[in-house]
Order: sequence, then C-alpha cells, then structure tokens
Amino acid sequence: MIVFFDPKHDRGGGQVVLERLLELLSAEPDIRLVMPQDGYAAITAPAAVQHLTTSAELTPRGESVTLVANANSAFPDLVRTARRLRAAGNAVRTVAIVHNYPLSVAKGAVTKGVLRFVDVTVAVEPGLRALRADILTPSWLSVQDGTRAATLSRTTIGRTGRVKSYGRPDKSKGLHLLPAVFSRLQAEGFSCEVALGNALQEQESYRTRLATDLAPWLTDGPRTPAWIDPGDIFVVPSIGGEAACLSAQEALSNGAFVVASRLGLMPYLSPTRQGMRTFAVGDTDGATDAIREALTMPSADYSAELAGSTAAMAQRAGRWYAETVQIILDQQSA
Repeated sequence: MIVFFDPKHDRGGGQVVLERLLELLSAEPDIRLVMPQDGYAAITAPAAVQHLTTSAELTPRGESVTLVANANSAFPDLVRTARRLRAAGNAVRTVAIVHNYPLSVAKGAVTKGVLRFVDVTVAVEPGLRALRADILTPSWLSVQDGTRAATLSRTTIGRTGRVKSYGRPDKSKGLHLLPAVFSRLQAEGFSCEVALGNALQEQESYRTRLATDLAPWLTDGPRTPAWIDPGDIFVVPSIGGEAACLSAQEALSNGAFVVASRLGLMPYLSPTRQGMRTFAVGDTDGATDAIREALTMPSADYSAELAGSTAAMAQRAGRWYAETVQIILDQQSA
C-alpha cells in the first residue's frame, strides 16, 4: 500500500506534482490519497486511487505501507500516522517531499525537527538540503511533459504584448506588488491581466484587499497554464517560499517570457537568461524595468529567446518525476 498525504484545499504547484505522481503510480495494486474533500475536488486523480479524507481512515493490519507526504504541512500527520500503524503491526516506510522553503526561522526549525523522524526526504531543488543533510535531490523539478515545449521551440513565437500573472492569494506569492507595476505599464499603453485562485481561510481578508487593489486588471480567466498563450509575458512576484516554482516553468513551457523574483530555482531556470529575467525580491521598479525590456526588445530577439527557453524546458521535462517514483517504489520494496 502506498498512501499520499496532502492537506491542501486548492490546486497549486504541489498538487500539479501530486497529480503526476499518482498517475505514474496508478498501476500499483493499492494507491490511496489522504486529502480534504475540497482539495480532492480541485485535482484530477486516477480512478484507481482510493480517496480518504483523514488519516484516521487508514487501518491496515500487518501490511507493508509506504506513506508519502506531499506538503510541508503534512509532515506531522505523516509521522503520527507512521507511529500508529507501526504499533498496529505494520511495516511502514515514510517519504517526505519538500516543495517549499519555510517562511520563517521558527517554521524552519519545526520542519527540520519533524524531518528527523522521516525515513527518506526528497527535495524539488538542491537548495533545500539545508533542511536535512541526507535529503535526496533528483534532477530538479520541472514540468512533467515536454511535448508542447519541444514543438514550440521549433516555431516562431510572436510577442502578444500582454502581461499576465496568476496565483493563490497568499502573501508569500507577492501579488500585492502588482498594482505598482501594472499601473506604470498601463500608463505606457501596455495590457496587463491577473487572475486569482482560492484563498486559504487565514488569507481571506488578504484576498479581499487584493481583489480591490487589482480591480483594474482582474480577470475571471482560469488560474491554469491554459490561460498563458505563446508570446505572453508572465510575472511571478513571489516574496518567499518558492523553490522550483512550477508555475514559472509551466509558463516557459507554454512559450511565455517569464519575469520573476530572484528566489529558489528561478535564477537558474534559464541559465543564459533566454526567455526570462529576474528581479530582486519586492523590487517593483526592477520588475517594471524587466517587463518593459521584454515588451520593447526587437521582435526577432524576443522570438529567439523563447525558442531557447522552450527547448531547455523540453530537455528537462519528466526527469524529477521518474526518479522520485523510483525512490517511492524502492521504499515500498524495502
């Protein structure tokens, strides 16, 4: 039995990863997912995966069980459940997937403490080794399928002139920085749009303020990569927590030019800077300048940069998933 834990109530980057891992493991005889009902409704899971709303529903007897936590907030439940199942006579192995940097020193200390009780820890990028010395670092997390990126790398992508952003209304995502950026760009005649996802309960008041501040640019467009067209400019203004930043990588794979905060892997997504620029965290002037550069560079240069960035994304696609699935299967065999 392989059991995934994910306590999220919405579909974000971590849940995109969860969907792919479940898909790759769906041929295994017994795959289960512990996730709140609203979170489960927001993702696409294979029919073979059994959904549980709480870990209390796990009651195996004398089985080999591998527990996999897909979010930092799931680590404590993972450890408690492992202890309970071992006490009931089950052979249990635990795997923690670390997607994000802790947002504070206190949370970092708690995360490090909990990870001491996990058998194997997997990171989405090497910088997360700071949380545990023996953390496993497969090829850093990229998109799951590079087919579209490969196709786009062989085409000429014209600039749309549209600047877009989307994200969950969470302060760490930095969307409150966008009004200062978008107002300047709009005054220069450029088109800007932003779409908001669902807020976690403790962020609802933040979402309300954000929706008011972003009203001139707010759209009902879906908060998914399907909203990003080849040639768009996609902005990631995060101020903390980001590691692999899958939304930026999905945008690159869809042929967008990405302008992002200098966090986690983002400075390395395009080592030659093709199709991507970064700015210092919280620097709205730097963000505006980087977006303006993308909007005004010669069209031929813009297309050439996107050809390079899409080719790079196609080349990296799928590696992390394949290696992480093998790690999970190895634990189940152990």
